[in-house]
Amino acid sequence: MAAEDKKQSVGPITFVRQVRAEGNKVTWTSRQETIAATIMVIIMSILVALYLFSADFLIANLVRLVTGLDHQQ
Repeated sequence: MAAEDKKQSVGPITFVRQVRAEGNKVTWTSRQETIAATIMVIIMSILVALYLFSADFLIANLVRLVTGLDHQQ
C-alpha cells in the first residue's frame, strides 16, 4: 500500500478538536519572557546595524584613500 492509502480524512469538527488538543500541549512563553526576548532582538538589531554602518564607513574611506578618489564633486 502507498502512504497515501494509510491517511484517513477527518471532518472539520474532528480537525478543530485535534488542533485544540495540540495547542493545549504547547508550552507558551509568559508575557515577561516575550517582552525580554523582544528587547534583546531590538538591542541586537541596533548593534548589528551600528557594526555594519561602521564597517561600511571604514571600508569606503579606505577605498577612497587607496584609489585617491574624492567623494565630493
